[in-house]
Amino acid sequence: MNALLIVNPVSGQTENPQLLPSLLSALEDQDIQVEVKLTTPDQDGQDLAASAAENGTTLVIVAGGDGTIEAVAKGLIYTQTILGILPLGTRNNIAASLNIPTDLTKAVRVIVEGENCPIDLGKVQEHYFLEVVGIGLEASLFPCGDEVKEAVKKNSLTVVKSIVNGLKTFFNFKPHRLVLKLDGKRKHYPHTLQVNICNSPRYGVEFALAPQAKMNDGKLDVIYINHPSKWDHLRHFFSAMRGQPFIHARLKNYQAKMIQVKSYIPLEVHADGHCVGHTPITVEVVPNALQIRLPTPKLLEEFTETQKISNNNPHS
Repeated sequence: MNALLIVNPVSGQTENPQLLPSLLSALEDQDIQVEVKLTTPDQDGQDLAASAAENGTTLVIVAGGDGTIEAVAKGLIYTQTILGILPLGTRNNIAASLNIPTDLTKAVRVIVEGENCPIDLGKVQEHYFLEVVGIGLEASLFPCGDEVKEAVKKNSLTVVKSIVNGLKTFFNFKPHRLVLKLDGKRKHYPHTLQVNICNSPRYGVEFALAPQAKMNDGKLDVIYINHPSKWDHLRHFFSAMRGQPFIHARLKNYQAKMIQVKSYIPLEVHADGHCVGHTPITVEVVPNALQIRLPTPKLLEEFTETQKISNNNPHS
């Protein structure tokens, strides 16, 4: 098989000199021979994947976290090249959303024994996304989150300042009136802190904000709370972080292929954590945009049974 392995050598925020040998050993155990390319701060993997597809590579395997997976996936949109995933990140939301195990041996088995399946992507303006678009408060908070992460990496005293800035943004942000037009027909007029448009069931800090969302149903899930308090908002997201259902009379969840969003004051918008501008925007699903290797029902059943046995025998 003509295969390329794209590796983020600092996935999980730590550099591991044994990472590449471990990956190659796991693949060789399953008779997979690969060419290897490493991502860098200037090369996130998208161009590497696009070049591989253009040259007729059959399979591109990405070893990294959600950001690296997203970049490589964008390089393979509308191609016949298959994407295989070895999740190595801190959160691994995409792998979890697609039932790909984080255990390396099992993930390699999915590449060998799995099935090729098309999945959907989302598109906002000219930007593709795998997970989510956030409009409003969440998008305004992302720069603060990035500041905190950078400060933590540098052990900088500015981490406190960044956290304070984030808290100020949160408490100062007011609900806004928006106009949502779904599939060119249905209009909704939420007064809300934010709207999320999800392609995947999980994103961010393991938010299961749209647990029923599927990445192959040709639709996007639209979620917001109408007339929320800040406490409503926090309860919703803490519930999502724990994977627990959140019951609220004004929690709205719709599905649509295309969502047009307007606001009376321009609101910030992010797609998978990247700022993509301000409202007004149009978000649409891109059906069957990416070919990916996923576990078969038989493999899923086997992995589930193995996990049950492991949970029941923690010292085995």
